[in-house]
Amino acid sequence: MSVAELYQSANVGILGGTFDPVHHGHLIAAEWVRECLSLDKVLLVPCASPPHKSKGAVASPAERLEMLRLATRFAPQLEVSDVELSRGGRSYTIATLRHLKSQLPKARLFLILGSDAFSEIETWKDYEQIFLETSFAVMLRSGYALHEVISRVNRRLADGLAHAPHVDSPVAGEEALKRGSNIIVVHVPQVELSGSMIRRNVQKGRSIQYMVPEAVLEYIKNKGLYRGD
Repeated sequence: MSVAELYQSANVGILGGTFDPVHHGHLIAAEWVRECLSLDKVLLVPCASPPHKSKGAVASPAERLEMLRLATRFAPQLEVSDVELSRGGRSYTIATLRHLKSQLPKARLFLILGSDAFSEIETWKDYEQIFLETSFAVMLRSGYALHEVISRVNRRLADGLAHAPHVDSPVAGEEALKRGSNIIVVHVPQVELSGSMIRRNVQKGRSIQYMVPEAVLEYIKNKGLYRGD
């Protein structure tokens, strides 16, 4: 099902990234936020060329997209969107949000991102306009101090983050949504996985069993991905 087929009044989460490859950490985070905020869908949006990473993706756009589709084929609550891959070039969040808003004008969008990414949001293209297009679900993992994030952003953002409701369950999420907060801090389980870790393991001939969905594992093996990373 495409984004255009989503019902217009949905609450929709947006989780972007290189997904190189998609792993269980991504999926756990997406599902946790979806449940806590009672989102109808979470869109997983692989980027074409991330402007804030010095090194681009290793797998091709088509391969990263296919791995995401394999990972979510039995998860109807998670939707893969190729909006940034189809557009090509630099993947700017503001452009993606405006495209999705044009398709879902009545939906409430929630940009899902880690606290580390939020701390750098002032470096994003047209970052002030982003706040007009979406609400924020800022993921905070165990062991990460929110005050460190607050210290790295401007006063207005720091104030919004300091007064944001904290959510770790659907009950808490319901209360936060009633408050109409533009920023919601979601406490998510800590999963020590990363794409770079998985790529290194493959390169060294080490197991990535249970780090990625079985279908993704088989795809990586069959395609010979990451062996020369």
